[in-house]
Amino acid sequence: MASALTKLVPPKPIKLYSCVICPWAARTWIVLTQANVEFEYIEIDLKNKPEWFLKEVNPGGKVPTLKYGNDILIESAITTEFVADLFPEAKLHASDPFVRAQSRLMADRFMENVFGIYRETAFGGNFGALAKIFDAIDKFEPYLINAKPFFGGSDHPLLPEILIAPFVSRIYMVLESEYAAKEILEKLSTDPKYSYFHTWATNLIASPGVKGTFDKALNMAWLSERIASQKK
Repeated sequence: MASALTKLVPPKPIKLYSCVICPWAARTWIVLTQANVEFEYIEIDLKNKPEWFLKEVNPGGKVPTLKYGNDILIESAITTEFVADLFPEAKLHASDPFVRAQSRLMADRFMENVFGIYRETAFGGNFGALAKIFDAIDKFEPYLINAKPFFGGSDHPLLPEILIAPFVSRIYMVLESEYAAKEILEKLSTDPKYSYFHTWATNLIASPGVKGTFDKALNMAWLSERIASQKK
């Protein structure tokens, strides 16, 4: 990966229109930060989208929206992959095509099995769903190959790991909160059966891209507000 001291300057200026509480938008923010790319971040309030954003940037009003020079890209998986492709020196794709395919399958299996835990809690208010995390990890873990510390033995997160990183960080945020039974995180962090997953997950959360973009306090405040509104 490019040195943390090396600022990567894009051929054309990059502007990222995002929202700090949106895990989907976080994907592109993470990849830009992880690769140490020079870009401008513009926060968009999803409850009160600016008129200029809808008129001049993205009439659909969705984030992330990435502006590259005068061109616009949307959809988190697409904008994130664009950044990885634009800066091959950041080595966000596995060099081996088979490992690259395996890493994509890993991300797919995470979204199929583990993502639902976050969806049920954050959007459904069903915190009892957290108890299902161990079964979800059991189904996902066989696809997490050689995570030492990251997929395929990489020393930094690969693109598929970046795609799921916002959900990993938010699942742990929920597990650390008052809404989760304490024994769930305790088991996840102390049971040898889950040490492989837990070590990988905590390394991912501590990586520069995630650590530099995830505002835990703001996201927790959003979750608490959402829960309070559901109780009314």
